[in-house]
Amino acid sequence: MGTRQPRSDWAKLAETVAVWRTAWTGRDLFRAVAGPGWLRLNLVGPERPCVLLTSLPGAALILAGQGQFPDPLHRALARTTKHPLTALLSGRTLTGLGLLPDDRVVALRFHKNESEPFVLLHQLFGPRGNTALLDDRNRLLWAVQRPPHSLLASFPPRQTWETGTKTPDTSPAEETHTDFESLGFAADEISAAALDRLIRQQILRLEQESGSALNRQLATSKRLGKNLAQDLARAERGEEFRRKAETLAVHLHGITAGLDKVTLADPRDGSDVEIELDPKVGPAGNLEAWFRRARKADKGREIIRVRWEEAVARERVLTLARQELTTLQDSESSPVDYLGSLQDWIDGHEDLLPRKKATGRTGPEEQARPFRRYLLDKRWEVWIGRNNKENDLLTFGASHGKDIWLHAQGVPGSHVILRSGGKPEQIPRSIIEKAAALAAQHCRSKHSALVPVIWTERRYVRKPRKSAPGMAVCLREKSIFVEPGLPPGAEAI
Repeated sequence: MGTRQPRSDWAKLAETVAVWRTAWTGRDLFRAVAGPGWLRLNLVGPERPCVLLTSLPGAALILAGQGQFPDPLHRALARTTKHPLTALLSGRTLTGLGLLPDDRVVALRFHKNESEPFVLLHQLFGPRGNTALLDDRNRLLWAVQRPPHSLLASFPPRQTWETGTKTPDTSPAEETHTDFESLGFAADEISAAALDRLIRQQILRLEQESGSALNRQLATSKRLGKNLAQDLARAERGEEFRRKAETLAVHLHGITAGLDKVTLADPRDGSDVEIELDPKVGPAGNLEAWFRRARKADKGREIIRVRWEEAVARERVLTLARQELTTLQDSESSPVDYLGSLQDWIDGHEDLLPRKKATGRTGPEEQARPFRRYLLDKRWEVWIGRNNKENDLLTFGASHGKDIWLHAQGVPGSHVILRSGGKPEQIPRSIIEKAAALAAQHCRSKHSALVPVIWTERRYVRKPRKSAPGMAVCLREKSIFVEPGLPPGAEAI
């Protein structure tokens, strides 16, 4: 697949990557810090070099700097504790850095002593890009989004590590000073533009999240205030309801059943009182209904008034907060200063803007595909749904059309996907049999000696309209009898 950017942009990026390669190859990795959609790599060295990779909506970027990035950006990028990359990259050395030929995918190669190399592939195209970690046997160890693009599914070719123009006689640190030095950050032209774009993306995200939350809270407060005002108006009529009830009680025996309205003289002053009646319940039933309305109004008047006053006060506070946000957005401060001011405003309005709950210790990229996983013969990956909801997500959301779909025949069981990398014809028969054994192990007939399992390419699997979760029908299926259990060469991942 060719680059989606002009060739000149690719060449410029390639030259920049070559400068980074010259400066950083052979550096030990000091720390790997990651969060939802981003990864920061700190390398050993007196200038404290670091690389930030982001796979965020509208911000598939790579930027490099020295020391810490601007504090507002550091605050905006939420960190995930105990991220899997921290352990996977611990103690490794950067031994290669390059760009895939004619593709906007940056590759970083890491070694640890004499162990097999890992490669971190960062995709710079698409709505939000992607980042994936592979070993030299093309096993996917981690990815922001699964399944990754095919360019991120195999170890890069040799020429990747030679991409760009080398500049060994120059000092990158001397060449890459920009206006960001005032922020304690030095970067080249590409990093400067990427940093600005990332800051603006974070500003847009925070504006959308806080603005939407504020608008929802304000709409809820207005709706509640309106409803309570109506309840209060009804409660204020308690004396009127009691007057009608007492008038009706005095004239009860003279009222004919089946009427929907009656006009009677008020025993207090003789004035006419018009009273609505329910013809279905009779005079005594209407009398009880009017006394019940009067009691309810008297009892709830003060409670409703307090709640209404609280709703009006909250609506006033929310309206003021929205005006403050609008004023803040109209300021002419720099993007990084505005990002910091926006974060301060959000921190000061936590009671109005409840924050999202944490998605788990490994971040949303791990939560998005929560399937049971196995690796067959150190190469072929198998995903298995744990329940009906996961079965639907696995089959109709996460898998590729040319993956192999398996299911025990005629009995309830898990949906099973054998990843094919887009080339199902290259999967050995023995691997399909092992995947079928896993499908048989995760079905209701797992205690049988042999279980029939059907399999086909996932593109031939359909979900009937309005069917329950986990329901699927397949076309062009083949069947195979296997013994349920964990087959040889299978390991959980």
